[in-house]
Amino acid sequence: MPVISVCSPKGGVGKTTLAANLAYVFAHAGTKVITVDFDPQNSLRLYFGVPLSEDRGFITRIEDDVDWLSHTINVGKNLYTLPYGHSNAAQREYLNRRLQEPGFLRMQQSSIFANDDVLTIIDFPPGYSEALKAVVELSDLHIIPLLADAASISLFTQIENEELIEGPLNLRLGYRIVLNEIDNRIKLNREIQDFARENFGDKLLGTIHNDTSVIEAAALQQGIIDFNPNSSAGFDIEVIGRKVGTIMGFEVKQDTMLINPLSKAAQQ
Repeated sequence: MPVISVCSPKGGVGKTTLAANLAYVFAHAGTKVITVDFDPQNSLRLYFGVPLSEDRGFITRIEDDVDWLSHTINVGKNLYTLPYGHSNAAQREYLNRRLQEPGFLRMQQSSIFANDDVLTIIDFPPGYSEALKAVVELSDLHIIPLLADAASISLFTQIENEELIEGPLNLRLGYRIVLNEIDNRIKLNREIQDFARENFGDKLLGTIHNDTSVIEAAALQQGIIDFNPNSSAGFDIEVIGRKVGTIMGFEVKQDTMLINPLSKAAQQ
């Protein structure tokens, strides 16, 4: 049941863009992927061509306790997305109460969060959320995108001190940091990259170049590599995806990344 969580203490850092495009990378490489949107903004679906008029989402019938798998949308080969859905305050409060129940996601939504044959990639709202706290027992790896700007220095300290949820984000592979919108012509960008390498070492998973293809692909509701195979940001995310696959014990080959049954057995 491989689970990747994409979160950040700060908004506007490319979190949803990274989650969506990592899903494209793994799906293109042969892995069945379900993306889950825990952000009430409900925007992850737009990266996969789901129209604004589509109102499906797990929260729309949250009080009926149905299997969330019934709300997933097939958006491509090997690729499904579970939108958050349109919600009101009462539905969001009910969801938060359920998420505080031990084992709610693992036991009642096991088809998504405890499925050995599917990679689940979760996108969270910025900062603390009950959902982020609830996946501690489920998530294999947290990926934290940040910008290479002055504000990130203070965020580095929050991450190191486990302040995001006042404890470790998961009990398995920990977290990795991605620096987004890098422009090496800017001195501050270079200095923050050096700072991150010195302070985080192998926890710095990679960097993503500032690239107009990112916003253009999002506007057309496409993956970056599908929109522009020569995109520098798309290449960066593909490299990051393959590193993630290796860290998580996938069978990583030249053109494929597949869930390793031996890795699954070791986790059980």
